[in-house]
Amino acid sequence: MRFAVLCDDPLARPVVEALGVEAGGSQLNYAVRMTPRSHELVGARNALALVNHWEDLLVAKELDVVLFGGSDPLMLEGAKQLATAGISLLFVPQAAQGSTFVYELSLIRDDNNVLLFPLLWHRFDAAVIAVKRALEEGRWGRVQFLQFQRTLSQPSTSTPVGQAVVDAELLNDTDLLRWLIGDYDQVTALRTAATEAGVLLQSVVLAGRSLPEANWSIAPIDGPGQSRLIIRAEQCVVELQRDESSRCWNCRIDGQRIEGDESSTARSALEAFAASNSHDRTGGTAQRGTVSSDWGELVKCFETVDATHRSIRRRRTIELHFEPMSERAIFKTQMTAIGCGLLMATLFLTLCFLGIASVLPLPPQVLVGLRILVFAPLVLFLLAQILLPLTRPSSNDKSQSPRG
Repeated sequence: MRFAVLCDDPLARPVVEALGVEAGGSQLNYAVRMTPRSHELVGARNALALVNHWEDLLVAKELDVVLFGGSDPLMLEGAKQLATAGISLLFVPQAAQGSTFVYELSLIRDDNNVLLFPLLWHRFDAAVIAVKRALEEGRWGRVQFLQFQRTLSQPSTSTPVGQAVVDAELLNDTDLLRWLIGDYDQVTALRTAATEAGVLLQSVVLAGRSLPEANWSIAPIDGPGQSRLIIRAEQCVVELQRDESSRCWNCRIDGQRIEGDESSTARSALEAFAASNSHDRTGGTAQRGTVSSDWGELVKCFETVDATHRSIRRRRTIELHFEPMSERAIFKTQMTAIGCGLLMATLFLTLCFLGIASVLPLPPQVLVGLRILVFAPLVLFLLAQILLPLTRPSSNDKSQSPRG
């Protein structure tokens, strides 16, 4: 596959380095220098065409995939136009991109059947994969709760953490918790000592039906920052750790220390993307459904970050990811609205009829006709509601219907 880089996120550096060695048939051909950080990301590489505008990628002949990451408005517009043109995106998510941008990409993906692969780093980390495998096998028994503690290095503990930084960390950590445990759909957030400069402590509690609660927190520290995910199960307590200066997690399982490696993780991510891209081109429905699910999970993570702001503003738990309404539920809602409208219209027309009848001497036939015009719509609507149960299938029909 032939890659281009439209990215200024330093977290993508391991992937860019893996592409630079042309491993697994991948080749880095183009790089867009839209910001100073994007130029620093690719550096000086031989056989790499440097362009200044994302529009140049639309006419590039040797291009299959774009590694995208950034929040600059011009870069966001470029990503949408490239996806519209049918170019696959290896997508590095950032909270600053916003849920609106992700929704727009979702619509483009559905309309153009283009591959959008979210680069969620922890999903390819060896330590995290080992923990997920152990959880799926039930080796530690039922998980009771999870505690995610993140500290960021600051000049002092009284220096607040910017809200943009909090959201950026929460986005990826939310996906990590959801990937390990399940579909959290309840969000409760609390900020402590919040100012315009940031917060000294923010905590988020994630909950879901039949899922253990996950308590996430972030705070400043005057030393090296660290991330700790503590999983308390019935039989043991497992801890995933990561230093602030590293992107790799480590843990100890059954007395064995497992630690991820940046280069190996980057290669695994590229291999997963290559497999997804290959299945997508050949029409592999199973793999395409998996990729679609990954993108859907990313959208839910953005929604979770947005929900924390609503939870703090409203001071209550926010429910997420309501099930889509069925056709029958939508029909009932529409009928309720129509019925309320007819009741109000009937009341208004009745008052008009009484006013006209008291002022003008009308023939009996005209009065009867007016009464029919006033009450007929409501009578017909109520009759339709009475006959509605007759249109439902009987219980015998349901029991005899074939099951997939």
